[in-house]
Amino acid sequence: MSDGVELRADIHYPTVPETGEPAAGPFPVLLSVTPYGKKAPPPAAQIGGGATRYLIKRGYIEVMVDVRGTGASGGSFEMFGHRQAQDGVELVQWASALPNANGRVGMFGISYLAINQLFTAAAVGPDSPLKAIFPVMAARDFYRDAAAMGGVPHLRTIRAYSAIYRLLNVVNPTLELLSRGGHPRPRAGGFAAVRQRGRDQRRYFGPLVADAMAGGDTAYDGPFWDAMRPGDVLGDVAANGVAVFLVGGWHDAFQRGEPLNYAALQNALAGRPDAAPMEPGQPVSERVRLLMGPWYHVSDFDGLRLAELQLRWFDHWLKDEPMAAVTGAPFTFQAIGSTQWFHAREYPLAAATPTRLYLSDSGRLTRDCAGEKSEATLNYAARGPLAGRSLEQWSLGMNSFFTTRRGRRIRYDADNSRLQRKALTYTTEPFTTPTLVAGPITLTVHATANTTETLWVAHLDDVAPDGISRPLTQGALLGSHRALDPALTWYLPDGTVLRPHHFSTRSAVQPVVPGEVTRYDVEIFPTAALIAPDHRLRLTLTTYDFPHLVPTKPARRALVGGSYRLQQGGPTPSHLLVPLADPDRVT
Repeated sequence: MSDGVELRADIHYPTVPETGEPAAGPFPVLLSVTPYGKKAPPPAAQIGGGATRYLIKRGYIEVMVDVRGTGASGGSFEMFGHRQAQDGVELVQWASALPNANGRVGMFGISYLAINQLFTAAAVGPDSPLKAIFPVMAARDFYRDAAAMGGVPHLRTIRAYSAIYRLLNVVNPTLELLSRGGHPRPRAGGFAAVRQRGRDQRRYFGPLVADAMAGGDTAYDGPFWDAMRPGDVLGDVAANGVAVFLVGGWHDAFQRGEPLNYAALQNALAGRPDAAPMEPGQPVSERVRLLMGPWYHVSDFDGLRLAELQLRWFDHWLKDEPMAAVTGAPFTFQAIGSTQWFHAREYPLAAATPTRLYLSDSGRLTRDCAGEKSEATLNYAARGPLAGRSLEQWSLGMNSFFTTRRGRRIRYDADNSRLQRKALTYTTEPFTTPTLVAGPITLTVHATANTTETLWVAHLDDVAPDGISRPLTQGALLGSHRALDPALTWYLPDGTVLRPHHFSTRSAVQPVVPGEVTRYDVEIFPTAALIAPDHRLRLTLTTYDFPHLVPTKPARRALVGGSYRLQQGGPTPSHLLVPLADPDRVT
């Protein structure tokens, strides 16, 4: 690199099948930059590692590079940041000039590799060799998408991620050394350097977790997280003319951010504010697409042949093959509970009507608000029954991945009913026709509390006639983080909050005033689910999501002994805002 640090790369060239000799070119280059090790063994290879033979055999040079400070590359590791984006720019230029390259570059990969693509595409500038990217499971805002939910840290998630990260950064350099017979080049550093790499990773993640748990600066949105917010640079991606095919999952760790990335990119290309919701009928560009399905972070995509889709995308943008173009409505998704593919242009969907469902004293979600106020009591509990769906989501779906590969299903994909013990539940009447829930969801709660902190965790389920409660999505909010950022919150014309965006900065935190009616707008992560006739929607309210959400130590002290009185009906009714659509209108 320009600062003298050496990054290690594997380069895979197309060959003539009969002879094994290099094939005639020139060929486009597909670049991946991974922190998980370019020689990662299964299952780590699912999130970046090893060659994609399907694409190489069809006329692509593939380059996989270890991120600086990881794998066999030199330098010090930092999650994203300016230097890593600059590495991406330099790698694109280098890859475009490889022997037998045609000067065009694409990028692809999942998770960290996907986020890296967005930062690189924003940094390359116009007229770069980088023409197209294919980010799978990419975040928009690492703080809100993965590090915390409504201000509540995912500390166990961060700790588990760091452990896996350290393991891979010991295993993969070792594989690199063994692949060279244990005789590394002097700059690689040998096995002593491998052990040091593991210690370096511990020094990076350990203080991060400890600081967040103690209620330090990393427990809040702020400068530390700014470098992990690809949503801030999507306007630059659009300005640089890079074509983007996004892939996300309704059960993914970055479930919240993926549709927001799509809307931001389409808005930027249409000359609209990239943080705004798309408008019905606004122009959309073929340069940006989004594919979503009921998938976890690590997934077989229900048999969808993703490499074939990648081939068409790159053939079109890197080889000028018009017949390879992916056409039709740019937002394609499969809903939970359905094998049908739906097609839309805007996010949120123009065909989906945001519908208020009021929390009533009968335990119902109703479209009519009761005239008289009633109250329901929710007592704070630090833990409860295991939240299987979120445990699976925040362990990246690994259990589901291996279970489905054996032809079975995990139980938590099917029933969430035990989470409803000692919780508040509100359920709709049975739906009479197939109904699509698709888009952002908001729970607005008006309540009093006897403590200076509150915690609200909302789960939305699809309840079958036999009582099986299938988890769809969830959201959470720490009461002190309730202040909304009006510039980034989405509103309906009448002022109703369509999608809340909380400041979550240390300066914006507001203690709850005991005994005072307080409003909380809980962002429930977006989803798409087909609700069958005779099925119902159920909202479950708890104060925990075990073992997923872990409030900071100061927050836990303030939460102890909490009792919340939630208001139903009357002048300040609590309600759920859900986007509902006729599935026949989303085609």
